[in-house]
Amino acid sequence: MKVPLPRLRSTKALAARVCRGLRGRDLILLSGDLGAGKTTFTRYLAEALGIDPAWVSSPSFTLVQRYPPGSKGLALTHVDLYRIERPGDAESLGLEEILAGGDVVVVEWPRVADDLWAASGRPIIEIEFGRDAAGRREAVVEAGGKREVRSEDE
Repeated sequence: MKVPLPRLRSTKALAARVCRGLRGRDLILLSGDLGAGKTTFTRYLAEALGIDPAWVSSPSFTLVQRYPPGSKGLALTHVDLYRIERPGDAESLGLEEILAGGDVVVVEWPRVADDLWAASGRPIIEIEFGRDAAGRREAVVEAGGKREVRSEDE
């Protein structure tokens, strides 16, 4: 599903829609160029989960940040693999343990560990942030596994 993102509030609305379908143990994989909106989406998702969005920042240097459960009862683990080059390096971060837990897990730059995500058994939502042919911001959302994200119009 393609979702136009002409304004920040569009990204916030997308995060709220995704949040409505979360039950815990969900895996959200975010792709897109630097500055495309991955961390902004995660901040809005945290807010929708009832977690203080001011806590959310890009974990580019810490690589993994965990936020305690918010008012919706779900904790959020935010992973940024931008600086990781090999799958073995990603696994050394304890990702298997993270995936064994009950948190909603959001991963920026997930491609380096594709095999790990596929083997996790978690419902997966993939979101690619980018631009359409006319240069307008958009997200392409694909939900695999057990759940599907639908637009407000469906």
